[in-house]
Amino acid sequence: MKRQGKTIAIIAGEDSGDALGADLIQGLLKLNPEIEFIGVGGNKMVKAGLKLICSNHEFAIMGISEVVKKLPKLLKLRKQIVADISDSKPDLFIGIDAPDLNFPIEKKLKKQGIKIIHYVSPSIWAWRLKRAVKIAQLTDLVLTLFPFEPQYYKKVGGKAIFVGHPLAENIVLEIDKEQAKTELGLENNKPVLALLPGSRTNELKAHTQIFIQTAKKLKKLNPELQLISANTNQEKKAYIEKIAEENNVQLRLFDDATAVLKASNLALLASGTVALEAMLCKTPMVVGYKISPITYGIVKTFKMMLLPYYSLPNVINGDFLVPEILQKDMNVENLSKELMPLLDEKKQNQLIKKFTILHQTLLNPNKNAAQVVREFLGD
Repeated sequence: MKRQGKTIAIIAGEDSGDALGADLIQGLLKLNPEIEFIGVGGNKMVKAGLKLICSNHEFAIMGISEVVKKLPKLLKLRKQIVADISDSKPDLFIGIDAPDLNFPIEKKLKKQGIKIIHYVSPSIWAWRLKRAVKIAQLTDLVLTLFPFEPQYYKKVGGKAIFVGHPLAENIVLEIDKEQAKTELGLENNKPVLALLPGSRTNELKAHTQIFIQTAKKLKKLNPELQLISANTNQEKKAYIEKIAEENNVQLRLFDDATAVLKASNLALLASGTVALEAMLCKTPMVVGYKISPITYGIVKTFKMMLLPYYSLPNVINGDFLVPEILQKDMNVENLSKELMPLLDEKKQNQLIKKFTILHQTLLNPNKNAAQVVREFLGD
């Protein structure tokens, strides 16, 4: 007989975590409709059933120098979140990604005897392998999105389970590009370029102008090229639209980035989950990214990156598969040079075949995250 009336505290600090959290909440409620969810998230988690302590909007920042500016406010807010969760006496705490936010909270809650699951392993394989030891001590279980990750925790006495990636589960292996174009009202016999400069404000400011200018150059070289973009935030959509108008570029904007990537023959995008989504949508891409000079200087000075690549398609592949252009190298000339070959159908088909193979590796035939959490709870 299943136990009812359980409470799960859950925190997702970013949009990507909000999507994962919503998927997890929905899955758990199907298994046990009596579970109550409280915590921090976005609109998707709230719609799925989360009772909000506060919105994750305050935590949607990135980079060392960016965080420092908001640190006092963030620390005060984090303290209040811990107090609210403690008062609710949850059966389990789940921190989704956002380690800088979740790890300190997990540490405090674990001292109170609350069981801890961390969902989405930090990139220990790319940055700091010794971090696996700390995470293993901090958590009772880590749910990983990639099949190669659990081994790092098991080597140091931790517990981790590969649960598959929800995006890989939710996106079909074969994408009908022409149908996807038709659904967005695009001409299905003409190529489409997606511009996805990022969801964070600092990413938009760093990437949008140069992405738009690059698209303008490609449009001149190939007048049939259709340009599209997406963002769930109306204010950020307006910002992208404003930059496009200033550059006299015709750009159609949508709410759904997945629909945009399915309809696109190639994409210019920021690093992050969106690069993985492009791979799953079988969309050849160029990844461009800029962080603050201070953050980049620290990363380079202390040799914090262990891998020569940083985008998820390349990490999953174990080698360079999609072009990455970082920092001062990210200019119109370099981006255009890498994008142009992707207009070739033969090159597109080669990448689509490779993306399909990688997609299959992210599908877990055993148990998904909700099933693992249910078992952990003893339901």
